[in-house]
Amino acid sequence: MSSSEKQPTNLFPDLPPYRPPQHGLLSYLPSSWVPYGELMRLSRPIGIVIIYCPYLFGTFFAAAVSDPPPSPVALLKTDFILLIATVFLRGGAVAFNDLADRDLDGKIARTRHRPLARKAIPPRDGYIFVAAQAAIWLAIQVQLSQQCVKYAVPLLIFVGLYAYSKRVTDFTPIPLGFTIAWGVFLGSVAMGVDPTRLVINGETAKAAALCCFYFSNAIWTNIYETIYAHQDIQDDEKQGVNSMAIRLKGKVRSVLYLLAMLQVMLLACTGWLIGAGPLYFAGCYFGVTVSLGVMIWKVDLRQPSECWWWFSNGTWFVGGSIVFGFLGQVWGNKLLDIL
Repeated sequence: MSSSEKQPTNLFPDLPPYRPPQHGLLSYLPSSWVPYGELMRLSRPIGIVIIYCPYLFGTFFAAAVSDPPPSPVALLKTDFILLIATVFLRGGAVAFNDLADRDLDGKIARTRHRPLARKAIPPRDGYIFVAAQAAIWLAIQVQLSQQCVKYAVPLLIFVGLYAYSKRVTDFTPIPLGFTIAWGVFLGSVAMGVDPTRLVINGETAKAAALCCFYFSNAIWTNIYETIYAHQDIQDDEKQGVNSMAIRLKGKVRSVLYLLAMLQVMLLACTGWLIGAGPLYFAGCYFGVTVSLGVMIWKVDLRQPSECWWWFSNGTWFVGGSIVFGFLGQVWGNKLLDIL
């Protein structure tokens, strides 16, 4: 093997070379494990939170439409299992995405040190690592219920298709949104509310509400992913890589406001279809409206650091508002009745 095959060409001589992690979880791992921890993005847990949110929301939706609602202990137990599963789903998904993009990542400043891009992990080992995480994730779904497996298998297919979607479309946040939002169905099914059975049993209002909730989560993904993509917009343009951020250049903020309006409208439809009370609308309508509005208004899309800050912190604002709304719907309204 030639030296050029062993060592990737340095396209960024003015930028600092790779250094092993000096702090955080990865700094405590054996050196041979570090590339795999990096491949799972363990140093950036916000990705786990973002992917976990639809699962969490799905369990809360199921609790809101169940009569009687599940106990807090049962809900927390299911949510904890789904959180563990999400660690492996996210790890496998980003690893598979890096396998698909390993040649391109080395040409982008922000991603040049990813383990596959710098050839710290052979592609064959990367595929084995992805398969192992997918197997663990599926095993956890089996433990939750057989119904979960029926919704889990399509999700793995969606994850694989998304990794190569940028080869056929510039609007990759759209398939990513449908993929991540699928967790709403899995979370709901894990708590015993299967959208297919809702339709079969004639509970069309609940089924329609769950679909509205699914699409609202898909739109939310498009919003934060478009903001996230602005971190790489200059490098993408240099490499001739088109993206939704580039295609919408000059009108991105207007599109983000439009998407935010659609998300809020779908959340309002969700609440109306399930007969939600005022606490739901306080969180899922008013709270989300304010959170999205401030984020889109304040973010400076020309500054990568600001894009990252709002991507990582906006999740807490929007997600927290949705959690508040559903918790209020499940248990808060009963408390108001008592008072």
